[in-house]
Amino acid sequence: MDIWDILHGALRMATPIGLAALGGVFTHRAGVLNIAIEGMMLISAFVGVITSYATGSVTAALLAAIAVSVVIGLIFSFFGVTLQGNIIITGLAVNIFALGITSFILQSAFGMRGSLSSPKIVGLKPVDMPWLGGVPVIGPILNNQTPIVYAGLLISIIVSIVLYKTKFGLYVRVVGENEDAARSMGIRVSSIKYGAVAISAVLSALAGVNLSLENLTMFVENMTSGRGFIALAAIFCGQGTPGGAYTFSFLFGLADAVQMRLQGFNVPGAFIQMIPYLFIVVILGVAGIMRNRGNTQRGIRND
Repeated sequence: MDIWDILHGALRMATPIGLAALGGVFTHRAGVLNIAIEGMMLISAFVGVITSYATGSVTAALLAAIAVSVVIGLIFSFFGVTLQGNIIITGLAVNIFALGITSFILQSAFGMRGSLSSPKIVGLKPVDMPWLGGVPVIGPILNNQTPIVYAGLLISIIVSIVLYKTKFGLYVRVVGENEDAARSMGIRVSSIKYGAVAISAVLSALAGVNLSLENLTMFVENMTSGRGFIALAAIFCGQGTPGGAYTFSFLFGLADAVQMRLQGFNVPGAFIQMIPYLFIVVILGVAGIMRNRGNTQRGIRND
């Protein structure tokens, strides 16, 4: 196996996870556990495909995917933040709704089951930059990637700047650490949470479009395959930081890329398919052990 091809594939596979994780960092730091990331990604992937199918425009598909994801985010915020419902149940409801509505429309409107593919669907193609490909080490990894992959790398930097260098980022962190203190400072807690969920929805939409219009140029039922939950794992392992979340997203993408490469070898298929998820369990276990060890060294007991 060519290591550069594996790393190239790892970056591509990590992008939807990384974008969802970067959006989830905002909700995490605002004190909102956004379980609905999975549903936002799935419904965005579907809307992106059907909009591209209907209009032949990638731009329209991207805008439609973002719009529907933001609407889902507002619904999630209304029930979870305004009405103070159970945030986990609300998120799971969004995920179940997204899975059900995409399957229903696929069958009722298009008469198809399982997937939707057509020459009418216009996707985003990889960008070949010979000057970048000639750069040692990083060139073979970064060159010939799709536009959202490059956008994801840029967004990881922007998220760090917004979270740590702007007033909004400060408010997000204050709200997540102590809501009462935030209210005493005059911060509109609900508005900050709504804003964090909206940002998460936009980045989840980009992740969904990356899956359906860059990686495959088609829609497959439940094509997110738990990537929203993997993004939550990346946030946890990265301790709620943009850099940490994106780094662990890349590691999970690396496991996925290795799994795809092993399919060409005489290895049992069931074992190959479980590699990314086994890797996630191992990483979460190691992260938990390191976290507990750090707390013990500081004299904090975890009873």
